[in-house]
Amino acid sequence: MTEFTSLARLLIDCAMAILIWLVQCVIYPAYHHIDRTHFSDWHQNYMGIISLFVMPLMIGQAILIGLQCLQRPSGWAYASVVAMFIAWAVTFLYSVPCHTLLQQQGYDAAVTDRLIQTNWIRTLAWTAVLIFGLIAYRKTA
Repeated sequence: MTEFTSLARLLIDCAMAILIWLVQCVIYPAYHHIDRTHFSDWHQNYMGIISLFVMPLMIGQAILIGLQCLQRPSGWAYASVVAMFIAWAVTFLYSVPCHTLLQQQGYDAAVTDRLIQTNWIRTLAWTAVLIFGLIAYRKTA
């Protein structure tokens, strides 16, 4: 893995960790305080904008971790794959369905609480990816 791709991975890992912590601690809890009459419009707008940030980061991270596993395999690289897989699985098995319900039905306190609770798994998983990436970077630097 070249120095450039190692650094790119660290930057993406940091961006994902910062983003997921903001979502967990600021954005999702704010759902409870958004005007109910405008929630669906707000949520649709939010989903469109956040996707522009999240999807490229998720795809870029997957590519770079995959490259790391192929070019410089290590336990930390494989641990990153596992943590990333957990984050992706929770995203598509829990977060996306919750967002779909919120978009279709509008604000729902129970769905929002489920989103917040299950997002802790993603938050910890993407934080682990960052930690594993930092360790792998230090071992190769």
